[in-house]
Amino acid sequence: MKFNISAFTNRGTVRETNQDNILVNGQLLNEGEVHLTNQHDCFCFVADGVGGNRAGDFASHFVLENLKLVPDLDSNNVEKFLHQINEKLLNESKAKIEISGTATTLTGIIVSEDNFQIIHAGDSQIWLMRNDMFFKITNDQVLDESEKNSSITSYFGGYENYLRLDKDIYTHETLVGDIFLICSDGLFKSLNQKIVKSILMADKGLQTKAEKILENCLHAGADDNTSVILIHQTN
Repeated sequence: MKFNISAFTNRGTVRETNQDNILVNGQLLNEGEVHLTNQHDCFCFVADGVGGNRAGDFASHFVLENLKLVPDLDSNNVEKFLHQINEKLLNESKAKIEISGTATTLTGIIVSEDNFQIIHAGDSQIWLMRNDMFFKITNDQVLDESEKNSSITSYFGGYENYLRLDKDIYTHETLVGDIFLICSDGLFKSLNQKIVKSILMADKGLQTKAEKILENCLHAGADDNTSVILIHQTN
């Protein structure tokens, strides 16, 4: 399998800081864009600092920075490493009052050779565009999905260990032409699914699609930090 990847993270038009961070095949960003082509592997994550806790930007950066250091994140050891990272964050925040309770979501995709794995904790999301279908493949880990801004029930950090990785995400065979979209919750606060689907279906390059999504978010007000990673399987 090969992939083209286009991504951005943006603080939006209202927030003073960006509590989102993204990790795209080794590149960690708190603001800006990254565009990669002909990638043989895919190691892409969105981490969204929990807004109700202090120093969410620290937590999202901390988790992704530590993920970069993991030597071999395959399906056999990924859960162990993620729980170790969570313990490190909990200990770090307990030792420093200025980041006490800091927390973050984490959602991403790992593809190495023929192994495809989804990692998910919190309310960031993964969607799949396949042919003319656009559907969500993660479940928001919140108290009530029907309630706007419902409390998150699983995350890294916080005051106690609330991390419960979602193990009920089933992925079938991926297809050439599939476009995966990983996003923080800010995306669908600005745009509805119909608009995002129409951008992804357009006969444009992946970078242009990512830039169009950002342009539409900012035009719509973007009152929250917004991060998007588009992953296009090319063969």
